[in-house]
Amino acid sequence: MRKLFVFRAVLAVALLVGLAGAASGQVTGLYYKEVEKDGRVYVFNTPERYQSFTAGGEMGTAVTLIGQAEGGKTLVAENETAADLYLFKHNLPAYERPTPKPPTPAFDVSWKDGKTSIKSKSAELTISNRGQLRFTEEMPEVGKDVGSFRVRRFKTKFEGWAYTKDLTYELQMNWADTTNALEDANINYDFSHGKKAFQLKAGQFKVPFGRQELTSSGSQQFVDRATDYGRFARGRDIGVQLWGQPAGGKLDWRVGIFNGNGRNVTRNDNDKFQLNARLTYQPFGDTKYSEGDFESADKPLLAVSLEYESNERPVAAAGSTPAHSVDREIVGEDVSFKYKGLSIFVEHFDATNDRSNGVSDFDEEYLIGQVGYFVVPKTFEVALRFATLDPNKDKSNDDREERGLVLGYFFNKHAHKLQADYRQIEDKSTKRTDDEIRIQYQIIF
Repeated sequence: MRKLFVFRAVLAVALLVGLAGAASGQVTGLYYKEVEKDGRVYVFNTPERYQSFTAGGEMGTAVTLIGQAEGGKTLVAENETAADLYLFKHNLPAYERPTPKPPTPAFDVSWKDGKTSIKSKSAELTISNRGQLRFTEEMPEVGKDVGSFRVRRFKTKFEGWAYTKDLTYELQMNWADTTNALEDANINYDFSHGKKAFQLKAGQFKVPFGRQELTSSGSQQFVDRATDYGRFARGRDIGVQLWGQPAGGKLDWRVGIFNGNGRNVTRNDNDKFQLNARLTYQPFGDTKYSEGDFESADKPLLAVSLEYESNERPVAAAGSTPAHSVDREIVGEDVSFKYKGLSIFVEHFDATNDRSNGVSDFDEEYLIGQVGYFVVPKTFEVALRFATLDPNKDKSNDDREERGLVLGYFFNKHAHKLQADYRQIEDKSTKRTDDEIRIQYQIIF
């Protein structure tokens, strides 16, 4: 009713400014003409339409209001303005019509947790940047202490879907890596149409091996992954992967074949491929590849995984060691547990290395464990790490160990945090123990 009152007031001003003889047909600033014919009232507010009607008798496109003219006659108006003028002039009920809806925007833009999303009917693009600024104080047992500033990572990531939500993509660059910036470049299709039970991924991405490797460097409890971890889980490669998360995500299976040479190496170095397989069981829901407990609520989260990798690669001659090939197989297991701010993570690798051309074989083993607890929920965390490498099981006293403590302050979970860790690296083969302090600020924006 208020809208009708305002509208009537506006029309009143427009009409009163004109000539008092509105019935004669002319209002200053508004053309108005009404004609009664064949039991109908025809109303115009442009001279062109009135002249056309007079000449040919045809009204053309019009607003027709049955029974709303005086005497219950049908009102035929050139447009909505003409209808409003007639009804106001004759003090009849206003012409009510739905309020026009605002035009639907071509796309929607939103921001959350450092990610900007641009959505349209046929595509979605999410853009994020991640910066890690680090200070490291190296305190070797032999030699001088050295302090260094470093831009550890500075990444830009584009991800989303196109044409259909089943077809997703990922592109990530690390600008801090000036010699090999491209990290992820892949396309993924969900054949189960949103259920994520059966999917195909192709391009360059992380091979399905190693929980800490599959956990983004931006979602770590410590400033970085454990020392010697990359000896077993080397990260990205180029290939294809079949995978899925059926049973509501309680199962996560992944099988893939890759060149086996690492990221951005576009040609295989032999006629073999690297094979990877990983199976994860999560009985209480998605534990997520994220260290620290930001996810658990009224129930614990548990993930248990088994994995396998096989890869044969040629090795060039080095010193007294002749050229040969290495057929390497790795079996891994890991467990992740989270509940009420407590997080526990354990991972184990066992590798066999069968070498040709008379070069001796060897086996190696690696174990890492981390325990963390949020002293202040989701804000301040303390965590401990222990990792040990046995580079050759046939040799004694050649192990290497890492022991560490980290303090983490989270302004907005992993998207905005400050970390400081202290660790010792003990090499029993050289009988040296080196200390290190690292401080890192991370922001995702």
